[in-house]
Amino acid sequence: MKLNNFFVMGATAFAMTSGSVHAADDVATADAIWSGVIGNSVPSSNLIITGLGGGDIQTGELYVTSEGTFTSSEVVLEARDFDSANSTTGDRQPLANWTYVTSQVLVGGQITQDADVSVFNGGTELTAAQPNSHQGAYVELSVENTTPIQDISVEGTAQVIVQMAASYDGSL
Repeated sequence: MKLNNFFVMGATAFAMTSGSVHAADDVATADAIWSGVIGNSVPSSNLIITGLGGGDIQTGELYVTSEGTFTSSEVVLEARDFDSANSTTGDRQPLANWTYVTSQVLVGGQITQDADVSVFNGGTELTAAQPNSHQGAYVELSVENTTPIQDISVEGTAQVIVQMAASYDGSL
C-alpha cells in the first residue's frame, strides 16, 4: 500500500577540525523531504548541501504497508564548496565526510519506538553515529523498516526523519 507519506532527512553539514565543532557560521544545514515541501539550506563557511547538480533537494516517496514496514525512493544530497564571502556555490567536494547521525519515525503524528530504521547510501547500510562513515561528494539516501509497528496505530501520514552531517576541512 502506498500512502501519501514523507521522509524527512535533516542534513547538517559542518566543518570539523580535530573532532571539534566550530562556531555557528561553520555549520551548513539542509532538509530533504520525501513527498513534501523542500526545506531550505543553510551553508557553513566552506560547504553547502544541495540536491543533484547543485539544485534544490528533490522529493522522493515513502512506501508503507499496513503493518508499518516501509521502503523509500532515493534522495541525492551533494556536498559542494561554498564561498561564504560571496555566497557562491562551487563544485562538488569529493573530500566531504558524511555521517548518519540519527533517525526517528512518526506515524499519524505519533513517534513509534517499534520501527528499526535502516539508512542506506547507494545500497550500503550506514551505521548511526559512526563518524565519517562515507567520504565523497554526494550520498544517495534511502530508508527501510522491516519490523511491524505495534506500539501505535498505523494510519494517516508516515514520516521518517534522518539527520545527516557532512564536514570538510579545507585547510588539509
